[in-house]
Amino acid sequence: MGQARRKEKEKQQDVPAAPAPQQEAPASHAWVKPVGLSRRGWAVLAGLILLMQAPLIHYALFRGEADVTAALPYSQDFSDPAVVERDFFTTGGFWRTVRGELLAPGVKNNPLWLQAPLPDDVAVEFDVRSEFPEGDIRVEIFGNGVDPSSGYVLVQGGWNNSLSVLARKDMNAPSLDALKRRAARVAESGGGQGADLVSSGVFKEDTQVRVEARGTPVQAGRTYHWRIERRGSLLRWSVDGETLLELDDPFPLKGPGHDRLGLSGNESQIFYDNLRVDTPDRLPATAPRAAAPPPPPGPYADDFNRSELGDAWNVTNPSAVRLVDGALVVELAHNRPVWLKRPIPTNATIEFDAWTENPEGDIKVEAWGDGRSFYAGDLRLQYTASGYVFIFGGWRNTQSAIARQHEHTNDRAVRDGAAVVAGKRHHIKITRRGGHLAWELDGQPFLTLQDPAPLEGPRNQYFGFSGWKTRVHFDNLKIEPLSP
Repeated sequence: MGQARRKEKEKQQDVPAAPAPQQEAPASHAWVKPVGLSRRGWAVLAGLILLMQAPLIHYALFRGEADVTAALPYSQDFSDPAVVERDFFTTGGFWRTVRGELLAPGVKNNPLWLQAPLPDDVAVEFDVRSEFPEGDIRVEIFGNGVDPSSGYVLVQGGWNNSLSVLARKDMNAPSLDALKRRAARVAESGGGQGADLVSSGVFKEDTQVRVEARGTPVQAGRTYHWRIERRGSLLRWSVDGETLLELDDPFPLKGPGHDRLGLSGNESQIFYDNLRVDTPDRLPATAPRAAAPPPPPGPYADDFNRSELGDAWNVTNPSAVRLVDGALVVELAHNRPVWLKRPIPTNATIEFDAWTENPEGDIKVEAWGDGRSFYAGDLRLQYTASGYVFIFGGWRNTQSAIARQHEHTNDRAVRDGAAVVAGKRHHIKITRRGGHLAWELDGQPFLTLQDPAPLEGPRNQYFGFSGWKTRVHFDNLKIEPLSP
């Protein structure tokens, strides 16, 4: 029995033990690095990147000096549209000529470089205006002909139209006064030696600096006459015959790489004209010609019963305007008004008839504007008017409004709902007394706006018919001053 038990025991020991149950590893949310590219894959990717960037790399390493397609003395009135491509170069912006002027429509700091090398001593004159209240007129001189901020940058009405700047390479550079204070501290620590900018080591060949003037805002629509002149190390900038800013540079930027003139801008709509470039002795400073004073504000009436619109009107989009059956017709105007050249009284009534066959409505006029502004930018962006905009059945005939310059802001007077009746001749009457504007439609009150800061003065005394896409007829315009 004992032997049998021993054998049974040995048999039990020969049987392999069952494996212990294993616990499942807890689920993990930790990031696991994916399988990467092979060496060959990385090489192919790098090759593709280099291939795509080859033009930029070649440009950066081997671009050389800017091209020369023009020569001094240079004079340009921008009456030829081909001049932009022929005499200038830019890396961006829709630079073009419009009615004999050069337009910079929000070019976002992409200068239009004149492809003519400048002499060390030079004089540059031109007329310029900004149609936007932000101002921000820009010019670069003694740059490299390609890159912005490669020379001296001149900005009139920059930083929300709060100051003007003449800068060496960077318009956000430290001010000259700050450098002078730094030089004084260096001199004080050195026992009074080396108090000037150069001997103190504060001003070097690569120093960025600026001088500035505050209280010099740009008036939208006003034409300014600029003169930029350098003799030796002194760079002087004058506007309308008066010196605005100057910089005496101990290391004047000059020679190849610092010999080009660039007209520029940022978000504003800038117009340039009558550009002249020569040496200071051959181009002496001249005061701008004073414009003829406009006639005094007064009554006006027009029934458009003729074949031509005539000289009484400033048409900013000729292709969109014509006279048809004794009425003024605008179509695809795109916020480019037909301005009456005669100023209108501040307190006045404006009456006219308006109609469209289009059920989407969208009848528009602008009153107490500047008589010249119009939209010339990207049609997807918003237009800032110079006066009050009256929109009848806008936004596909869903809303009417009186807007102070901005037709998309919350300070408008608004009336919702369809208003324009397709084919109906509506009679519109606008009355203004100071900051109170009242709009009557077909003899009934329609909308009012109270402006706490009324638009008035020489820049706000003109009336214009306007529009966006819709074909609209206007007739029987009558403007009368109100009695005091």
